[in-house]
Amino acid sequence: MSRLLSHNSTLVYPDYGIFQIIDGEDLDYTAPVPGREDFSAGERSVFLHSFQTNVRVRLDLESWEAEPAWSSDGWEGSRTAVIECTTGVIGVSEMTAGAQFGLLTLPTPGRYRVRAAYRNRHEVSKAYHALFDRFDDIRSPEFAEAKKSLEGREQYLAQFWPEP
Repeated sequence: MSRLLSHNSTLVYPDYGIFQIIDGEDLDYTAPVPGREDFSAGERSVFLHSFQTNVRVRLDLESWEAEPAWSSDGWEGSRTAVIECTTGVIGVSEMTAGAQFGLLTLPTPGRYRVRAAYRNRHEVSKAYHALFDRFDDIRSPEFAEAKKSLEGREQYLAQFWPEP
């Protein structure tokens, strides 16, 4: 059985409906933007695709000593890729909204498998779009509060373990 080495959770802004998990402060341009796909991977990063672009999503990052056990229960989908982590310090690019660096430190630099899973994308997208029918003024404090109540309900998980 694999052991969890470290974990961190953050809220991420899915700018243009995407965000990128990166190594260090390197914006990996080898990763193709996912388009309609849920996920895409490059040599040093992965992109994840949200169905909305205005509500921050929850991202859990985990470092494992070996491949963790997996159950897809409660997750809409998942994909696994192999990426090169030259610094071993994981961050997130929120595209034009900025970046968060130093979110998770892997045991050593090197090649890692990363399993990305997601849930509640449809639910949050529908709830966000329904706000426009509920509120006449999208600049009102009530609209802002309703939008804020959706934050973190759309969830992503990225599990890292060394490539065997």
